[in-house]
Amino acid sequence: MNVIKKLKMITLYFLINTLAIYAQQGGTVKGKITDAATGEELPGANIILLNTTIGASTDLEGTFVVKNIPPGLYSMRISYISYQTILINNLQIDEGDMKTFNLTLEPVTTELSEVIVTADALKNTEANMLKVMKNSNGIVDIVSAELIKKNNSSDGSDILKRMSGITISEGKFAYIRGVGDRYNNTLLNGATVSSTEPEKKSFSYDILSASLIENIVTAKTFTPDQPAEFTGGLVQIKTVEFPERFFVDASTSTSFSPNSNLVSFNSYQGGSLDWLGLEDGSRSLPSIIGTVPVVAGNYPTDTDKKLQEIGRSFSNNWVANSVKAPLNTNIKLSFGDRYYFNGSTLGYIGSLTYSNNYDNKEIERNLYDFEGPRILKSGINSTNNVTWGGLFNISLKLDDLNKLSFKNMYNQNTDNEITILEGEDFYSTQMRKTTSMRFISRSLFSTQLSGMHLIPILRGTKINWIADYSQALRDEPDARISAYQRDALEPDEPYRFLLDQSVTYRFFSELKDNSSGFKVDFHNSPFASPQFLSFKYGLAIENKFRVFAARFFGFKNKPGGNFMLEDSILQQTPDKIFSPENINPTFIELIEITKPSDNYDSKQKIFGSFLMTEASLLKNIKLIAGVRYEFSNQILSSSTSTGTPVDVNSEYRDILPSVGITWLYNPDINIRFSYSKTLARPEFRELAPFTYYDFVASESVMGNPGLKRTMINNFDIRFEYFPSGNELIALSLYSKRFENPIEQVLIAASQFNPIRSYANAKSAENYGIEFELRKNLSFVSDIFNHFSFVGNLSLINSIVQLDIIDENSFQEKSRKMQGQADFVFNAGFYYDNSSLTFSASLVYNKVGEKIAKAGFAGLGDVIEKPRDQIDFSVSKDIFEFLNLKFVIKDLLAQDHIFIQKSPLGDKTFSRDLRTYNYSLTFSYKF
Repeated sequence: MNVIKKLKMITLYFLINTLAIYAQQGGTVKGKITDAATGEELPGANIILLNTTIGASTDLEGTFVVKNIPPGLYSMRISYISYQTILINNLQIDEGDMKTFNLTLEPVTTELSEVIVTADALKNTEANMLKVMKNSNGIVDIVSAELIKKNNSSDGSDILKRMSGITISEGKFAYIRGVGDRYNNTLLNGATVSSTEPEKKSFSYDILSASLIENIVTAKTFTPDQPAEFTGGLVQIKTVEFPERFFVDASTSTSFSPNSNLVSFNSYQGGSLDWLGLEDGSRSLPSIIGTVPVVAGNYPTDTDKKLQEIGRSFSNNWVANSVKAPLNTNIKLSFGDRYYFNGSTLGYIGSLTYSNNYDNKEIERNLYDFEGPRILKSGINSTNNVTWGGLFNISLKLDDLNKLSFKNMYNQNTDNEITILEGEDFYSTQMRKTTSMRFISRSLFSTQLSGMHLIPILRGTKINWIADYSQALRDEPDARISAYQRDALEPDEPYRFLLDQSVTYRFFSELKDNSSGFKVDFHNSPFASPQFLSFKYGLAIENKFRVFAARFFGFKNKPGGNFMLEDSILQQTPDKIFSPENINPTFIELIEITKPSDNYDSKQKIFGSFLMTEASLLKNIKLIAGVRYEFSNQILSSSTSTGTPVDVNSEYRDILPSVGITWLYNPDINIRFSYSKTLARPEFRELAPFTYYDFVASESVMGNPGLKRTMINNFDIRFEYFPSGNELIALSLYSKRFENPIEQVLIAASQFNPIRSYANAKSAENYGIEFELRKNLSFVSDIFNHFSFVGNLSLINSIVQLDIIDENSFQEKSRKMQGQADFVFNAGFYYDNSSLTFSASLVYNKVGEKIAKAGFAGLGDVIEKPRDQIDFSVSKDIFEFLNLKFVIKDLLAQDHIFIQKSPLGDKTFSRDLRTYNYSLTFSYKF
């Protein structure tokens, strides 16, 4: 009891002292000062409260904090050499206040009077964001933390879908200007991040909680200080480093979909850690199986006995069962704080997220060639997705000239799915019922150490450096594929289990991706005012290593037993068929069917360097120009299915120029011109000859070691009009010319299913027009004071010139570019009333028709059809610490349809029946 009493007294002591400290703190003013012409941060600017000794100066990021301000009415002056001074009057400070001023200073060449404003005139953070856009060096879209909060965004994908020309696919992947994964790139705190989907170049933006994001900048034009591997857009995400104060935010949400939750859901016996998306060992390869292939020739003595023992060592878990799916669950926790000591500032911020979602959908999978249908199947796909992760960042600002940061992120994303399909194979005239059970675990770990330093004696040279490391893992243990079949012409005939190792097998695979890099940039000016002329130069090194290994184990019928007995057993359920007594030398035999092509090692090295300059040519003309050099080397080692070595060793040296000119026609209008050259490299998986069967898509997937990298010439013209502080009208024209574009193709195969692969087209051209509008609706009536409209429309025309034409098919010498939508339309009506702490939004999205897979060798193109999507949300602060948000997603619930071109007319290639989704979120602030 004495110990407990002491603990209580100590706790009470600290509480009283903490309250006393906060009672003495007064108010705080913080903010950021940037150059109005270039958007660059201004370190060393002076901030002072007039007629007091209270003040501060900006650090190397242009930020400042003035603490412990006694309550009262003040005037605050912000000044910087060669820039116009700002005087803020009527600045009221109350006890515990936290006021933020993000300001831009106009560069001057002659002495000008002060710009005098009132504190109330500076509260519109959206206007500040648009001002940064107006003064940027390229075509960018920016969302700040304040606007994220205003829009009630929950995660990174929720933020991106409100940006111009961006569409979110599957709730997490971004399409920019109508193009997807391949032609976009992502930087997290300045460093390239590994894909969260190791099989393709994709980043799941939904893993980042909105409360951790300081801003997102999407660049649609390339400048030499950026990685050159993008043409649609470069998404640059910056996480919060120094929270304003200690905070803990928590939210929990539940969602419901009529077809997926509280209804029958296909499942199977899994492991004890499935709720965490982790494998507990129950799906592991049996310990009796070593590295030697399981084939008869490797067991010269007691062959049958050894194969029987190995076959019986696998778990007998082939049967699907039905369960009642619960509601979807999502939990998020964010926290952070900052400390001041000895002139330094230490800040940390962290986040933990967990979600458990169920998706049940009816699907249809078909295939047509120029003769007619080959396969017609339909069924149900049931997927339980578990995603959890964390982020923890520490930043130390040593003084106003030096800052260090240590940033870490981990994400676990697992799909536990079962797919049941039934339909006719027209080539064999068989009705087939197939089942797939898969557990696909993906994880991503990323860590980076970075620094920012300002060296005044070198004319304010700023140095930024980043060292980063990431690891992506993909594990698919014990995927089970099985099939029953009967004669299509005998509907009364029973289905029999198909003991054929090509269609009944177990599959194990592991992929490990390691990436590391280092980059350093230097930014300086030969003049005291960097807006007249400045230089930026630097270098970057990136290394990636991948190891992939897979093993296949099939089951076949071993002749010699009792045919009548075996026939009756094959009409039973899989658990009875694979009972230990049936795995013997005269009935069922296990055989390893792993091919030499099922393993590959690869690595990639990229060295880049750049030089660029920013200059004011005339009073109203800005130039940014430079060049980036990149040396790249991709190496891959594998084999063909017959064992012939496959070695890829591609080496490129690319010079990538960029020129941008901005004509400041008047204070409200910009006209921009830009040209740049960028590229897109093939992914490791696209190069590897490894072939596997994608059961959900009903296609085999195979890489192409002969792929070349794609070169793109980009041309942009943009007109921008800012009628008021928070409004924008913009019109862009752009053209992109591709050399050797990489496309996803569908190839006819001699087997039952087509092959999805990758190929270079000869060339392609892309032309687009993009219109963007951000408008407050108060001009209609005072009733609409709190309403705003944000919309954008992109119209794109693309054409691909094909190098090789299959004369026996119905294909043409040119077509649209694979993966390129012909239009993108986003429109959103927003209501935000801060006095009522209430907001609502109605958002519409539609993406035009695009070629999902380019047909080849007798197969027509597969086209993804447009679908209308409407999302509705309302949000209300119930108390100061509690927010309630209700969302309806995909209100129209239109089917997701792909059609296939055919001489007989367009046919349905695949169809996923969709439904709307309700979610209710409670958010708490402590």
